[in-house]
Amino acid sequence: MRATWMLGAIIAVLLVAAQGSATAKSSPIVGRWQTVRTCQDMVGALKAAGLQPLAPGMVGEYFPNQTPQQLAKKKNLCQGAKPQIHSHFFTANGMFGSVDQHGEQVDDGTYQVNGSTLKIGNSDVSGSFRFRIQGKTLMLRPLLNPALKQEALADPLNFHPAGWMVAIALNGKPWNRVACKTWC
Repeated sequence: MRATWMLGAIIAVLLVAAQGSATAKSSPIVGRWQTVRTCQDMVGALKAAGLQPLAPGMVGEYFPNQTPQQLAKKKNLCQGAKPQIHSHFFTANGMFGSVDQHGEQVDDGTYQVNGSTLKIGNSDVSGSFRFRIQGKTLMLRPLLNPALKQEALADPLNFHPAGWMVAIALNGKPWNRVACKTWC
């Protein structure tokens, strides 16, 4: 009887493991998703998340020769910023990455899908997002908890997971499915 129970438990574990590994392969999120990001998008998404003080530290890619401290002194933070193409990719084997306006990978890690929740992370940072796909459009919303926000707001000009999560999602901005090329 004990052997039958043990065999049943092993089979159940293997089925759950197989189902979990199939999730990434069969998930509609697999592919590459692209949008045109603007400085105003980033500032607006941070404001909507209650994280506007992080903006000078999060818009640096629009002003590569300026520090967050210098940007914080600007009267109009986004003045002079040009729109940038940005994409995220999700592979069938559970890898995640972002590609900047120069075609360079700027984020890497893994991802997991559980229903409409997406968890992205690596050894440095991780976060959870609510996601929705309609046709060829992906929308992401960061699942920010009060502790993440509080930590970020205590030191707004330095990198924090809360700011990274807002940058990944851009608060529901549409990301359009595009060809994977070499990314996925």
